[in-house]
Amino acid sequence: MRGGIVGRLMVYLALACVSPLAVPAVAAAQGPPPAEPPPPRIWDVQFGASFIGTNGNSDTSSVGGDFGLNRRWPLWQVEATALAVRASAEEVQTAERYVGAFRVRRRLKPRIGFTAGTKLERDRFAGIDFRAITDAGLTWALVRRPTWTLDGVTAMAVNQERPIDGLDINHPVGLFELMSRIPFAESGATTQRFTYYPDFEDSEAYRLEFELAAQAAMTERFALKFAYLLRRSNVPVAGFEKNDSTTTASVVVQWRAATVAQTQ
Repeated sequence: MRGGIVGRLMVYLALACVSPLAVPAVAAAQGPPPAEPPPPRIWDVQFGASFIGTNGNSDTSSVGGDFGLNRRWPLWQVEATALAVRASAEEVQTAERYVGAFRVRRRLKPRIGFTAGTKLERDRFAGIDFRAITDAGLTWALVRRPTWTLDGVTAMAVNQERPIDGLDINHPVGLFELMSRIPFAESGATTQRFTYYPDFEDSEAYRLEFELAAQAAMTERFALKFAYLLRRSNVPVAGFEKNDSTTTASVVVQWRAATVAQTQ
């Protein structure tokens, strides 16, 4: 079972790497290249919400919410995100996860920047009562095309972890991340993210995250979002699985400033 999940992870990674290369070629064969995407605004905010419930032969419910905020200045950018997921079956809770993240970026060169951030997480169904990862490093604008953008992060970090059973962890770790974005139609985009956390104190205790998402606007204010997240902890808390996956479909409400962000 675990081998099958790892195998699917490798397939998803291959597709994520190949698809950005294939999309520009297909678009070029079909006609002229697309216009440049609209410039970002000085700020944007979005909220997403999802709910699934059944009654009768089965009694299940699932509720989720997410939040995202970006504020941009000529050289600086601030990002904040939050996520909450709860699920139950037959009045028994089966999943509960909370994540919050805050990140600051500063552009140093056209393709290089500084970044620092923190990520807080609670997922008792994965054995984690509390986890905090604080990092600082560099951002890399690897690809800038109308049909594809690719960004990277390389950073040093500290992982402070309190499992529901066992000793607390305070380890130096790394953060290596690739983030890809492929626009489609006039107001939609797919994103792909791969994050690797090597543990410099225990080389076996690395963690991986891989996320696929697609969001398409229905109106100026509302959009639909679909996402799949696969997480792997190579040395999980005793009694828990190495792999976790989450699939979500949500309605998103978004606001954007009228003013275009300025760059230097």
